[in-house]
Amino acid sequence: MDIKRSDLGLLVALDVLLETESVTVSARRLGLSQPAMSAQLAQLRAMFNDPLLTPSGRRLVSTSRAKSLKAPLRRVLGDLSALVRESAAFDPATAEVRFRLIGTDYVHAVAASPLLAACGRTAPGIRLAFMPFDPPAVWPALENEGADVAVVTGMDLPDAKSRVVFEEDFVVICRKGHPDGEFLRDLDRFCAADHLLVSPEGGGFVGAIDRSLTEMGRGRTVRASLPSFLLAPRVVAESDLVCVLPRRLASLDRDRINQYELPFPSPRFVLRLIWHPRRQADPAHLWFRTTIADLLRGI
Repeated sequence: MDIKRSDLGLLVALDVLLETESVTVSARRLGLSQPAMSAQLAQLRAMFNDPLLTPSGRRLVSTSRAKSLKAPLRRVLGDLSALVRESAAFDPATAEVRFRLIGTDYVHAVAASPLLAACGRTAPGIRLAFMPFDPPAVWPALENEGADVAVVTGMDLPDAKSRVVFEEDFVVICRKGHPDGEFLRDLDRFCAADHLLVSPEGGGFVGAIDRSLTEMGRGRTVRASLPSFLLAPRVVAESDLVCVLPRRLASLDRDRINQYELPFPSPRFVLRLIWHPRRQADPAHLWFRTTIADLLRGI
């Protein structure tokens, strides 16, 4: 393949074809007719001397050669796209851009409403997608531009750009009128209560609080665990269970739960905003991550 004689637009078509494995769907995404898309596939097959997509039953599947091209092609196109974006000015008041943010349900709970409100005031054409947190998929999503930024804690991604957005600690919550109530500030009463634990990985009965208690030679009884932070306030509000939650999340449900300081120094964790170095100088991306960081610091 002689790159000097090739149309770089064909590489964009190849990227879409490899993602969809469908001439029809690719044509629709690129705004082409199906014959035009088929002609581009024929050109690509000649360029790479490989079928790229081959019939399997009633559908097309990628060849081994095509699969080996998918990731490096996405990176190259991402670099070219960043090169173009960096030379373009960004005006949030008139921009029509989609941004995608990866985070846990905790991050989405504390950030979604204020971020939507902030964008509505200064960037009404912006669209926001809040994406689920799957640790192994975070870096591939940022690298392949399947997401713009992620808000994470405790992840070591040495290739990522990052900045700290805030530090968080924990409080204990219970329903209004709970018989222990303010007595939960006492370590003995805290340990004697029936606890609800949030276990994001699912099924766990031990967390950071239990490790802190163990260091003090104490323990507690965890009666139930939930997979989501967002479920905890409702369960607590309708039972005699108590639960330890991040402070900012607990503050969202003041109308139906009470929150108290822990009877020992709270564990703490740091939230970091991370992104791919390719997006470092992108004006739109810079505006978005600055907006998020400023917003989260103020919550």
